[in-house]
Amino acid sequence: MDDCRHLTPVCHRYQRAAELLGRRWSAAVIRAAMEGPARFTEIRGSVEGLSARLLAERLRELEAAGLMERRELGGGAVEYRLTEKGQALTRVVREIEAWVAAWDDDAAPAPPGGAR
Repeated sequence: MDDCRHLTPVCHRYQRAAELLGRRWSAAVIRAAMEGPARFTEIRGSVEGLSARLLAERLRELEAAGLMERRELGGGAVEYRLTEKGQALTRVVREIEAWVAAWDDDAAPAPPGGAR
């Protein structure tokens, strides 16, 4: 008699999306961009502990994935905003925020880098 469960294979597209969103700082950058178009320094200022180098890297990755777009404003100014595809993550982010509110006991130490 076989007592082992037979699990459905995990979809490779799901895994790729989870890895993109689970990269350090990606979710925080998306959360910051949910508030509307923002310049690089505004995003960096809203995410404590995020270095300029890592922010630039994450913005490039999110842009390549079609979640963010970069707009030149003229005079060297640039702003970033979520694309329609990126905005579709709003419900997911709100659900994570609700989960954190319900289950985070604030007793656990913050992970390295200051983000919770």
